[in-house]
Amino acid sequence: MTLEEVLANVLDPARWVTPEVLMEIIKTPSLRGIVYGYVAEYEFMRYLREELKIEKYHRDDDHKKTKSDLNFTYKGRQYSVQIKCLQTNSIKLANGIFRAVVQNDASDRRKVRLPNGKEIETTCYIAGEYDILVSTVQPFTGSWKFVFKKNKDLSKSKNHRYPEEQRKHLLATQELITYPIEVSGWTYDLLSLLSDPDLGKSKI
Repeated sequence: MTLEEVLANVLDPARWVTPEVLMEIIKTPSLRGIVYGYVAEYEFMRYLREELKIEKYHRDDDHKKTKSDLNFTYKGRQYSVQIKCLQTNSIKLANGIFRAVVQNDASDRRKVRLPNGKEIETTCYIAGEYDILVSTVQPFTGSWKFVFKKNKDLSKSKNHRYPEEQRKHLLATQELITYPIEVSGWTYDLLSLLSDPDLGKSKI
């Protein structure tokens, strides 16, 4: 046997799992959430490519700890997005409206510098750290349809562990989402948000 053959036994999933077994394992809640998130990112990239005809995009490596999940270029400007799925255990139905929360924070605590120069350790994103928050209404519709909200329209942290001066620079770790989405200020129209001159940066 060769080294390539040995490595392929791990790198090629078809050599160590069947689709039936994989589908059964994915039902484990912790793994389901991880896989669901990756599928959401894949479907969003397909949405950019097939529906909006945006083909200049790239997804940063997970280990780089960058400020965005994905960057894309549209009409000469580069935009950064975070792609977050709603927490299924937060879904509630009242008066004909579904309510849930989108978990909008970094996976790990890290040191960040606030606009006032103060450095803190937090899982919160800094306001303006990326351009647009992306989520999906797939749990409600059963199909991959995406919704969007500008970073500057997101909720700020109310966590009293941070002084008020810091909270105004930190995004809340949970963002309300509803279905229908209009109740919570999301939009299906990504391109309408890109017309905001404060978003994105010129592509050099």
